[in-house]
Amino acid sequence: MKRAQQTVLLGAFLALIFVVPVSQAILDVRGGESRPYLLTLFTRAPSEKNLRDFEDNLERGSYYEQTIRPLFQLARYRALGELGEKALRGARPGWYYYAPGVRYLVEPFYSELTAPPANDPVAVIKDLADQLARRGIALWVMPVPGKASVHPERLRRGVSPDPAVGAHTRRLLDALARRGVTTLDLLQVFLEVRRRHPERVLYMRADTHWTGEGARLAAEAVASRIKELSWYRRPDRPLYTRKRVTVTRRGDVPRMTQIPGHERLFAAERVPCYRVFFAGGEQRGEPYEEPDEPAASRVLVLGDSFSRVFEHDEPESAGWISNLAYELQQPVSAIVNDGGASTLVRQELARDLSVLEGKKLVVWAFVERDVRFGLQGWQPIELEEEK
Repeated sequence: MKRAQQTVLLGAFLALIFVVPVSQAILDVRGGESRPYLLTLFTRAPSEKNLRDFEDNLERGSYYEQTIRPLFQLARYRALGELGEKALRGARPGWYYYAPGVRYLVEPFYSELTAPPANDPVAVIKDLADQLARRGIALWVMPVPGKASVHPERLRRGVSPDPAVGAHTRRLLDALARRGVTTLDLLQVFLEVRRRHPERVLYMRADTHWTGEGARLAAEAVASRIKELSWYRRPDRPLYTRKRVTVTRRGDVPRMTQIPGHERLFAAERVPCYRVFFAGGEQRGEPYEEPDEPAASRVLVLGDSFSRVFEHDEPESAGWISNLAYELQQPVSAIVNDGGASTLVRQELARDLSVLEGKKLVVWAFVERDVRFGLQGWQPIELEEEK
């Protein structure tokens, strides 16, 4: 290659590197900023939090991020079928998976990492169990299996539903059991249903979450254990009724791709659900609602988006919490935070301990991938001791 060609290529490479930040700085100033946002990097101490905040704000304010990248993503999808870093295409048409959920299954278990998380999930869970026990409240832990654990054959051909796919979660359950924490193996429940009914679909095709059938089965599994407890009493008259309804839902995985026009590119899905209603009293015929008075319920659920789906979004009162109330014929309280079941729900609980009034049992349900990828990790949270 001649020297002139080398010079041209080098110049083009340097221009490619500098044109984006320089032009973005010009756009910042022309947009009314006193100085380019890039310079704020040098105004704050270089901590991990400050650097992450800087990176997030830089991405949100970038002209190229907001305009050019979506077009590139659409072109990449049209030409190569690429879905981006958060989504994986399944082996069956119309099936899509959340990439971090698959990573959780195939990457090393958290205790095997060379740099393990600062907070050990097992220790944090045991600590909450001990704090609740001092208040006379039991803790049950229910890791919710991800879609790839229950429907691996629709992610990759030749892979069958098998407990070995969920080996990491099994190890977590075993570690908790050795520490005296009560657990519920929901994966085993789902795989048994799939063994007897291979055609049954327990997770939505283009969504990270379970179907209405999956939510109902989870409620049945938990309720069957609760009914064995000495304090459980079924009321003489039914408090709730249940009706099968169908909703049309667009999956969250296509939305995560951020591909422009994903609503047109990915089909919506009709999902049967089981909606719960009040059976009597002034609220007869109304959709189930969590009791206003904490002491009215003996069970508290701590959950994430799996506890929210169908419960707080369409059709409402059809999630696993409402179905648990139906199975028990008793009201159930809940603290739900999308993606925040590892730490944020406990922070919310610690801010308002009145929620624990009258409680005999806390069921902590979090999607299994949160063992590795939980929002804000697994921070120890102290529940203020009673005075």
